[in-house]
Amino acid sequence: MKRTLLIKGGFWISFSTIILRFVNLLSNLILARLLLPSEFGVVGIAYVFWSFFILFTQDGPGSFIVYKGTEDKRYLNTAYTISLLIGLFFALVMVVSAPFTATFFNEPSLTWILIAFAFNLLLSSIFNVQVAVMTRQMQYQNIAVANIVTSIVRVIFTTTSALLGMSYWSFVIGDTASWVTGCILTRYQCGCTFRLLIDPEVKSEVLSYCFAVTGSSFGFYFNANADNFTVGKLLGSTSLGYYNLAYQLTMALSTILNSVISQIGMPVFAQLDSDEERKNVLYNVVEQIAFLTAPIYALFFLVIDRNAIALMFGENWIPLCTVIPWLLIFAYFRLINAPLNTMLSAVGRPDANAKVNICIAPIAVVSFIIGARYGGIVGVSIAVALVLGIFWTFCWWWFGCRVLNWSMMHFLQSSFIPVLIAIPALVLSIYLPTLIKPITFIVIYLLSVRLLQPKQIEWYQKIITKTVNKLIAQVTN
Repeated sequence: MKRTLLIKGGFWISFSTIILRFVNLLSNLILARLLLPSEFGVVGIAYVFWSFFILFTQDGPGSFIVYKGTEDKRYLNTAYTISLLIGLFFALVMVVSAPFTATFFNEPSLTWILIAFAFNLLLSSIFNVQVAVMTRQMQYQNIAVANIVTSIVRVIFTTTSALLGMSYWSFVIGDTASWVTGCILTRYQCGCTFRLLIDPEVKSEVLSYCFAVTGSSFGFYFNANADNFTVGKLLGSTSLGYYNLAYQLTMALSTILNSVISQIGMPVFAQLDSDEERKNVLYNVVEQIAFLTAPIYALFFLVIDRNAIALMFGENWIPLCTVIPWLLIFAYFRLINAPLNTMLSAVGRPDANAKVNICIAPIAVVSFIIGARYGGIVGVSIAVALVLGIFWTFCWWWFGCRVLNWSMMHFLQSSFIPVLIAIPALVLSIYLPTLIKPITFIVIYLLSVRLLQPKQIEWYQKIITKTVNKLIAQVTN
């Protein structure tokens, strides 16, 4: 497997995801000016249920295709057919449950929003299988182009609808246009002809893997969305609007790198030959992610204040400032845990992910309810940081390393050392003038890494030197 191919793949995935996050951020900036926080809240509730139903269609059959490959058409067609049947079934469930959901939240408009989302659920089943085929074949450039085009289509339709006064229906229109565009593009780019066929010889293997992935996604759904559900139910749609936007802002970098880890890591991990090689690759990935992102999240914490929020979104959104710091902690550890999740799926053990997610889910839900009762949206964000951030990290690595027979402490050190190095730099910088804070932090952090982890700086220097020398050679030739 050529390193050049992986580097190019990483570039295209990173590039497309950055563009997607930038376009979505731009869209949120526009919509925050056009819509009220309560309207964001209604859509936030709808997305909670959309996220619940899509977890049954998004990862199972697609992950199996990446894990197993596309050579054997029995597996490919069976996974594709099962994906469509699952999508159709849960689309009907969403339609039937829509009126009850609207009544539960006392938001009548949710009924028709969720019915519209049901159509998109079926489209997502088709889209995810086609993208899985492209991922296994490492068509990262084509995936990037498709994602960018669909994201732009979504923003155009969403913002245009909002300008026409269509309120929260703007999101529905934008999402539908995006899914239709994505299905059309990936259908012609994946290069596969699918048949509606379930082979009885491979059916049980496909279903077993899909059930394990769905179980993992089911637990992750509760861990990732129970906070939104709790805020929406106990604190109201306006509070959910604040919380939801803060969540999107803090998850931006995590979403980008998680996409890279999932799309590149899954096929790469699945094709590694030895257990020792997998362990070393995973450790290096976790270590580099930690040293890259710990200072970035710290800088985000330093620069986001009341004035910055008011300037970007308007004074109505100032309460975001109290939620963002805690969600940044969660965002960091969620990103650190992502490679282990990908590795377990790549070696055929998605059931391990399912067990950890499902076991932590009830603890998380209870902590969110307590946080909402005693601290509002700030209390919920604190619970997210402590339970889904720090506590989950220990549980995840303990169980994952136990399944793989690896040393947990080896990986935890790589996760926490960059954080421990960043904290003193953060404390020394936080009370300085706004323009000086980030510069001071970067200087102190780099000096600390140089003193405590000199090999890390040496590694960066080697990478930079190789890159510069290669560019010079290309220019001179």
